[in-house]
Formats: sequence, structure tokens, C-alpha cells
Amino acid sequence: MTSRTRTRLVAATGAATLTAGLTAGLVVATSPAEAVTGTLNYTCTILGQPKTVTVVADTDAPRRIAYGETITPAASGILTIPADVADQVRLAGAKKADGKADVAATVDDTARPLTLTVPSTNIPPNGPLVLEASGPAGPFAGTKVGNVYDIAVGNFTTVLNLTEANGTPIAGSPQTIPCVLNPGQNAAVDTIKVVRDKTTTTVDAPDIAKGAKATADVAVVSEHGTTAKGKIKVKLVRNGKVWQTKIVALRGGHKQVTLQRIHAKGNYKVKVKYVGRESWKGSRDVDAFTVG
Repeated sequence: MTSRTRTRLVAATGAATLTAGLTAGLVVATSPAEAVTGTLNYTCTILGQPKTVTVVADTDAPRRIAYGETITPAASGILTIPADVADQVRLAGAKKADGKADVAATVDDTARPLTLTVPSTNIPPNGPLVLEASGPAGPFAGTKVGNVYDIAVGNFTTVLNLTEANGTPIAGSPQTIPCVLNPGQNAAVDTIKVVRDKTTTTVDAPDIAKGAKATADVAVVSEHGTTAKGKIKVKLVRNGKVWQTKIVALRGGHKQVTLQRIHAKGNYKVKVKYVGRESWKGSRDVDAFTVG
């Protein structure tokens, strides 16, 4: 049965609006999964009045992460204040805007806080005001193959600091606006599945004298640093013919294998296949040696 870990992103303090009529677009980077929420409707309390705000959310998280891998997806927000609201900001004397987003994310009800920062932005002389917020949105760890992280957005609170050109706050700044996701909407953003990690197998078979036993030093290394477990199949081969096959277990990702005694001079190969395990993909290698 697939184990599922559900993640909901809930913004505690953000960067966005001032008055009625604000439309905020929250976009969390560009996703390789190309999965976004679509337009979500929120009810935000702005100057004591409920107003509708729209949000579009996404992450740059990959569809899959490997066992042993930890990622911290990038998050960014694009927040657009319509021209009529921006006009009121300009009339109030605001020349610059900045803020931040303190986001309370959870994984299995465990808090995963993150912060999105809105740098100081010049307010244009006309038209809408567009603000961008950015910051990390994670981490997510590949602790068990088959786990699935379902990322979704939830409620958030927005804040906007408005200042004059010299940095002096205008009257009424900052504004804090709590926003609640309207019911009946699909707030899913992305899904991350934990899959088996890649491995690299290496074998070193030294040259030996006639009558000595062949040996092979085998190592299996995972891409993300965990210790590969399981078995390897080792074959002693000459001129395409398999002389001996041994199946042995790794110990700490390594195995020194002793093969048969060889009485015929010539060129030989040792072929090794790591068959993989629940957390690691298989891999293989080959080395040639000489019996002199």
C-alpha cells in the first residue's frame, strides 16, 4: 500500500494588498510537473470588509525525488494590485512597496515554516502595481520509497508596507489582511513521489599469477549517499564463456569476492551486477585482468 504524506502550505504573514478590489496572483516558481492550482478564490478581510482575492499557486518541485535525496523547492509569488487600487496608493503618497511572507507549511501536521521576501519595489506612476515574493518552500526528504507528498495551498495572511521615496511609511501602512480559501475548490498544487535511488557499481579485478585464485573488489555507491544493501551476481568470464558464477551479499555497500583458482594463462573478465533492492536501482560493471 502506498504511503502518502500530505502537505498543505498555509501562509501566516504575506505581502500583498491595501484596499478593496485587489487581485493577488501567487505563483510558486515554474514546475517541471506543470501542475498548478488554477485560479483559486479567497475571501480576504481588507479594512474590515470581506473582499475576493484570486490566487494561482505552483512549485518547482520535481515529480519524483530519490531515496536519500532532500530537496528545497523554490517558491516565488507574483502579486498584482489593479490600477484603481494602485491609484489610491499613489494618491496617499506611496512611492515604494516591500514586505514579506511568513508561511506556515505542514507535513503530517508537523510545522514547516518558510519565508517569502518582497524586495523594495518602485511604484509606477500609473497602471497596476506588480510585486514579486521569493523564498524556499521545503525541505522534502526521500525517506521511504513509495511515499507521496501532496502539496496544496491553504489560508494565508497578507501584509504590505508602503513608503514615501525616502522610506517614511505612509498613513495606514503596513496593512495585514487575513485570507481564507473559499470552500469547494481543488487547492492541489504538485505531487512528489519518492523512488529508488540510482547506484554505481565498480569492480576491480587485479592481475594474478597462474595457479592463483582470482579476486574482485566490488563497491556499490548510491547517488545520494545512502548505503546500498542487497546482493551482487559475480561472473568469471573468458572468451565469452562463463567459468564461475557467485551470488553474494554486500556488506556496507562493499564486497571482496574470491573466485576459483585459475591454471590457464590468458585474459579474463569479472562481470558484476548489483540486482538492486527496494530503495536502490540495480547497476553493473566489468573489469578485465590477466593470468600470467
